[in-house]
Amino acid sequence: MTSRTRERPRLNVSWINDNNISVIYLLGIVLAAIVLMSFLDEKFLTVGNIFNVLNQQSTLGIATIGVAIALFAGCIDLTVGNVLATTAAIAALALRSGMSDGWVILLTCSAGLAFGLINGVIVVKSRIDTFIATLGLLSIYQGLALIIPQGNNVYLEGRFGWFGTYKVFGVIPLPVIYFVTLTIVAYFVTRYTQFGRKLYSIGGNSEAAFLAGINLGLNKTLAYGISGFCAAFTSLIVISRVGQSTPAMGAQYPLETIAAAVIGGVSLSGGKGTIPGVFMGVILLGLIRNSLNILRVPSFYQYIMLGAVIIIAVTISNYGSIRKSGSPG
Repeated sequence: MTSRTRERPRLNVSWINDNNISVIYLLGIVLAAIVLMSFLDEKFLTVGNIFNVLNQQSTLGIATIGVAIALFAGCIDLTVGNVLATTAAIAALALRSGMSDGWVILLTCSAGLAFGLINGVIVVKSRIDTFIATLGLLSIYQGLALIIPQGNNVYLEGRFGWFGTYKVFGVIPLPVIYFVTLTIVAYFVTRYTQFGRKLYSIGGNSEAAFLAGINLGLNKTLAYGISGFCAAFTSLIVISRVGQSTPAMGAQYPLETIAAAVIGGVSLSGGKGTIPGVFMGVILLGLIRNSLNILRVPSFYQYIMLGAVIIIAVTISNYGSIRKSGSPG
C-alpha cells in the first residue's frame, strides 16, 4: 500500500519538466520567426498585422485546444471538422427560424458538447482504437452535415455578423478575445485541476492511471465532450464571418488541428504537451502563412514550405525531451 502511494506522484510530475522544455524551444522558434520577418518586411511587426494573424488563427486555435485536450488523454479526434459543419448547419437553420442569438449560441454549443460526449462513449464502450473509431464517426457526421440542411448552403441573411467580426475598441477582433480567454481557461484546467492531471496520467500510462483509481472512461468521454464543444463554438465564428453554413465547411480542420497541436509539443500517443505550447503552435502556423503571403510566395509552393517547417518545428521543439531521455529515435 505504501509503495503504491509513492509511485502515484510520478503520474503528475514527469510530464511538467518535459513539456516546459518543449515550450521553451517552441517559444524560441516563434521569436526567431518574428525577428526574421520584421527584417524582411517592415509591415510585418505592426499592431494591425499582429491582430490580423491572431484573428485569422482564432478559429483554428479554438478547435485545436479541444483536440489537444483529447490528445492529452491519448484520444485522437478526427471528427472536429464534421462536427463543426454539422453544428454550423444547426446554428444557421436556428438563426433562419428567428431564434435569438443567445439561444442559438447555447443550442449550438450544447449540440457540439453532446456530439463530443457521444464520441467519447462510443470510443470507450467499443474499445476500438481512437483513430479508427473517430474515422468512422467522421463519416457519420459528414452525413448529418448534409442531411440537416438537405445538402444546401444555409444563408444567414445578414444576421449574427457581430459574433465573428465585431472589434472591441475598434481594434481587437472578438474572435481573438475568445481564443485568448479559452487558452487561459484551458491552461488553468489542465495545469491546476485534478481533471487535467488525470488526462495526462491517462495519456502517459493508462494502466498506471487505472491502478491509481482514475476513471478512464469518464475522463476520456469528458475530453471528447470538450473537443466537440470547441468545434461547435468555432462553427459559430465561421458562419458569422462567411454569412452562411456549407456541408463541406471544416474539411481542413482534422489535419490542421492535429498539425498545430503536434507543433505545439503535443504527443499523438498522449501524456505530453501544454496549452501554452498549443497556443504557440497555432500562432507559428499563422506566422508562417502570413510571412509567405507577405513575401508573395505562390500558394502551391506554400504547401511544400509549410510541411517542411512543420517537420523542422516539431523536431526542434521535441529536441530537449529527446536529449533528456537519451533515446536516438
